[in-house]
Amino acid sequence: MGCANSLILVELDRAGLLSQKRILVYEPEEKKGNDRTFCFWLEPNVLKDAGLDQLVSHSWSKVKCNEEAPQLLAAKRYYYLRAEALYAHASQILAQYEVSFHRELLQDYPDSLAHFVFDSRPPQFVLDVRNEVQISQSFYGWFVKTKAPIFDPEVFTMMDFSIPQNGHTQFLYVLPFDAQQALIEPTRFGEVLISEQEATHVIEKFLEERNTEFEILEKEQGCIPMCSGVLQNEEVPNNWFRTGAGGGQLKPSTGYSFVRSLTDAQQIVKSISLNEPKLNRRKSSQRFAYYDRLLLKIIAQKPEKGKVIFTKLFHHNAAAKVLNFLDEKSTLLQEIRLMSTLPILLFLYAALLDALGKFRNFLEKRSVAFYMSCILLVFEYFQLGLLSNIVMIVGLLSIGLPHGALDHLYSVSNQLRIPWRFIGVYLGLGLLLLVVWYFLPYLALIIFLAYTAWHFGQADFEIWKLRSGVRSFFWGFLVLALILGSHWIETNQILNQMGIEIPKYLSFSFDFSQTITWSLAILGLLLLFTRSFFSRIIETIFVLILGMWLPLLPAFVCYFVFQHSLHGWLHLREKLKLNHQKMWLQALPFTLGALGLFGAYLYLIQEPNWGQVFIFLSALSFPHVYYMHKSYQKPQ
Repeated sequence: MGCANSLILVELDRAGLLSQKRILVYEPEEKKGNDRTFCFWLEPNVLKDAGLDQLVSHSWSKVKCNEEAPQLLAAKRYYYLRAEALYAHASQILAQYEVSFHRELLQDYPDSLAHFVFDSRPPQFVLDVRNEVQISQSFYGWFVKTKAPIFDPEVFTMMDFSIPQNGHTQFLYVLPFDAQQALIEPTRFGEVLISEQEATHVIEKFLEERNTEFEILEKEQGCIPMCSGVLQNEEVPNNWFRTGAGGGQLKPSTGYSFVRSLTDAQQIVKSISLNEPKLNRRKSSQRFAYYDRLLLKIIAQKPEKGKVIFTKLFHHNAAAKVLNFLDEKSTLLQEIRLMSTLPILLFLYAALLDALGKFRNFLEKRSVAFYMSCILLVFEYFQLGLLSNIVMIVGLLSIGLPHGALDHLYSVSNQLRIPWRFIGVYLGLGLLLLVVWYFLPYLALIIFLAYTAWHFGQADFEIWKLRSGVRSFFWGFLVLALILGSHWIETNQILNQMGIEIPKYLSFSFDFSQTITWSLAILGLLLLFTRSFFSRIIETIFVLILGMWLPLLPAFVCYFVFQHSLHGWLHLREKLKLNHQKMWLQALPFTLGALGLFGAYLYLIQEPNWGQVFIFLSALSFPHVYYMHKSYQKPQ
């Protein structure tokens, strides 16, 4: 029952949506006192239409910054609303309905709590240490009554940077309620919070300079997070809605949230009243989030520049235009004009650092397959075939084969005895497929491609925390299609060696432009059926596109070893609770066994070629896919 949920309650009541409803309120402490105040600028008619005009204690029509002349707020006023007034209003509304109160802090996200759940618990931000910023807006103020009439009750001071900066961005905030009463509040933007002692010194000096006696009526202290990081992406039930700061309604660069929460509440309630399948929410534009991040970066890295930026902002621009910009209602042209009045080099430097930070983060978050495809591409360009072969062999021996040599660990209950039955079934399944290859090669090929597509998709989806099924099979099929289709001549040669004759009307080659067009078409198709793992798809598609410049074997090994096998290895590590060394040692006997079988197979066929190699690999992987599927189906 903080600010955001109180506003939602007011809107629900005004819309008549609480009739015949039961309401459950989780709140550790009863909201009675004035634990905070809400200040905001808004058009008077909007405030009245929201039914909140009677709750406001005071308002101002003019604003000043530093020693500049006061400016009119045009169609807006600046309002002061005490939290106790909003809480009392919410309590009066609740008294009219069937309400249950739980004086405790709700944990987690119970599925069946209510039809609609509005959650205003504090947010958790996801911070990229290098590129995101989190500082605080801390303040400590006195409500004073002076003997002399030193205040103008129509003018509030938004920012007065005449106070000492002390290595921070800090200013004086003054709200006069009449000629002799005001809130005087030193405020700091920075990592270190302003202390009571520091703020007290500033307030006393302010009053001393005005040569008046005073008495302290009340004290106020607070801290608001100013964070450019995104909110933590929590998996919550569909009927669960984060509100307030946790719902993204706190503006990072100013700390203002009241009007944003009010707009969000109005949009939510309108959606409910219209029975819309998805609630409409207030969202910030990406470009304003970018502006906020640049400003926070400057303040965090060069706090002495905060005074310069805000002073120029209000000196060269009408206050009404500045507030409109802070409301995120300005046009791009208006923003360019406003930005031109600021120290542009400072922002360009921050923008450059931001771009470099994002690029570094991009590189750090890339997969092993991404880097290995780049390395193999460099080897191919400089014709370093020996190094390319070494990388492929090391990859196959270190993770490609070992990831498939751990099937016994999750399939056999007694690890102390030799799993002869497991070995027999494993060899039997592989031998069965070899028999199919011998008598019905076309059927064997279809089986091989089908279970490989299923297995590739399942391994990727498992590591991406997505449910396997039709989509994962489709994904695996597309991976195979991109690898084989973009190397069609080589693929056709290998198929011929496997005893597969491709009809002449399918014997075509791809030039580069056709390949890229095909890849982009597949990417577009992917984006149509899912957006939940957009970045993973983009990266994998990019790896496969890089593979189009490689011969078939390095392209296949790059995906098979450094993405598929690695994903399977990581899944087994989590499931088996073993470190990498123990896993590799456990796999070693079966890896050596597979290599021995491979050597015997090559000896028996007498004329080995890549087609025969892939037939052996299909027989080796057939039982592995079966056992890995069982592993994926088992709960952790």
